[in-house]
Amino acid sequence: MTRTYALLIASTCALMTLGLWSGVPYVLAAGGNADKGKAVYGTNCEPCHGPQGMGDGPVGKTLKPPATDFMSAASKQKSEADLLKIIEGGQPKTSMMAWKGRLSDEQLQDVLAYVLTLRK
Repeated sequence: MTRTYALLIASTCALMTLGLWSGVPYVLAAGGNADKGKAVYGTNCEPCHGPQGMGDGPVGKTLKPPATDFMSAASKQKSEADLLKIIEGGQPKTSMMAWKGRLSDEQLQDVLAYVLTLRK
């Protein structure tokens, strides 16, 4: 193996590990796949939370209280465990429904991983 080829392989692995290879940052801590989560989010979450997670989806703007803005300071203070609990069980006194039972455990982890990329 030539030195150039070895450097190319190492660089590619580093880019993939850091999430720079795909359009969605990689979130290791969530245990899910943010790339897969983006599709789940687009179908199930975007109507309320909007494409960038700012709570400005076509449905989210009409809700009382409005859909959560993942960029808000309050949202950014929530831990991964807190967010997963909300995704799974819903949020009382809001329109946020429980997704456990509607989405697989893998999809729940994937959408969590994607939501975490929106908070960056």
